[in-house]
Amino acid sequence: MGRRRFLPAGVAVIGFVAAAFGVVTQSFAGTAGAAEQAVSLWSDADVPGTVDVDDAQPVELGTRFRADRGGDVTGVRFYKSAANTGPHTGSLWEEDGTLLATVTFGGETASGWQNATFAAPVTIAADRFYVVSYHTTAGHYSADNNGFAQARDAGPLHAPASTPERPNGLYRYGSGGFPTSTWAATNYWVDVTFVPSAVTTPSASPSPSVSPPPTGGAFPDAGNTGVPDGVQLTPYTGSCSFRTDNQVIDGKIVDCADILVYARNVTFRNSVLNRAVMTNAADASVSVVDSEVRAGATTWAGVGGSNLTVLRSEITGGQHSVRCDGNCLVQDSYLHDQFNDPDSAFGYHNNAFLTNGGSGMVVRHNTLWCSPPDNAIGGGCTADLALFGDFAPVENVTVEDNYLHATPGGFCGSFGYNPGKAFGDNPTGVVVRGNVFGRGANGRCGGVGPTTSFLGTGAGNEWAANTWDDGGAVDPQ
Repeated sequence: MGRRRFLPAGVAVIGFVAAAFGVVTQSFAGTAGAAEQAVSLWSDADVPGTVDVDDAQPVELGTRFRADRGGDVTGVRFYKSAANTGPHTGSLWEEDGTLLATVTFGGETASGWQNATFAAPVTIAADRFYVVSYHTTAGHYSADNNGFAQARDAGPLHAPASTPERPNGLYRYGSGGFPTSTWAATNYWVDVTFVPSAVTTPSASPSPSVSPPPTGGAFPDAGNTGVPDGVQLTPYTGSCSFRTDNQVIDGKIVDCADILVYARNVTFRNSVLNRAVMTNAADASVSVVDSEVRAGATTWAGVGGSNLTVLRSEITGGQHSVRCDGNCLVQDSYLHDQFNDPDSAFGYHNNAFLTNGGSGMVVRHNTLWCSPPDNAIGGGCTADLALFGDFAPVENVTVEDNYLHATPGGFCGSFGYNPGKAFGDNPTGVVVRGNVFGRGANGRCGGVGPTTSFLGTGAGNEWAANTWDDGGAVDPQ
């Protein structure tokens, strides 16, 4: 831990001389994008392997899920056997068992998928787990053992694989209530109807800040990012749910089960965060400045959500170092050593910086290094930096003056043009300039090559002055 200065050019291990860049901040105000379509974990064409379990006891059955983006849960779905005559009620819960909404099913068909809509939509946060459930008085529910031996992913929705720490396929016998029991990772075919929030477009460009630029020209590493030398850290003892606008946490060791930011302009400065931090409301914003995020063994990103600022910080652990849904600045920071569990039920895909769609991102003068090796279950690095149009178009992203470390992933950079993805056919405003690519042992930076998916014909897209660390131009592929 500890650092203050950027080493003089030629002293850093990487040894590339770059211009010093002033720290900038971003306006998070914006205008709403187009309305999104409702999505669920399963389609109407999906049918359980076991439609009717011969169990006539009243029971509450549930599914644990999360969404990559915030949005509104509008209702509950479940698959019905002909003997599951009801009545039926659907519920949405916080992961701690707090009831958020309930609805009674009406107008049911004899069997098949049943749908009920809440009286009012319930807004949920990105990357936070919830439980959707329904209660039947007649039993005879649908169930498939080991249905959650692997995760279920559908667009922005994810139902995690069942683990001892976070089981999935939940039940509670009796008159109803929050389901917590599990058996054999069973899928009870309970689903959610979810409408992702529209992507916002920033109303203002980044503007200069009074913060001084780093001196010298070396790229960020463990010696010049994180908590400055001489800072005396003390334990943080407040709430781990940050709901006060303009709150500043300075010089603290933050040990929380989760670090969830609901307020605007929350700042962690000169601190060590021993857990992932994420914005958890549509207008929430967080800054991590001169700090260390040690996210550890989690599928959350080290810093995740929308409206993020990361300055002169070291981020380790987490499936991704930083995952941005829109309006983010990452500058003068060191992103490396992500988490990948080789014994999980599915293979994690890692990145140092990731977006699955969004607008208004600046990634400037960082060292980006996706380092986990490939494993036998299909896990490993995708890229140091990955721009994917999964859930929204990729728009107005500046990637400049970074060092992209050689990675075991396929490429060091993936820049948004993926026609097979829902919003991947027209990335715009993607500016990639002045970056340095490490050749690595194979001379290609990534396993396949340095770059992929840059659309040179896209409006406002620019590729300029990107080089290898030993000289020579890097051209987009």
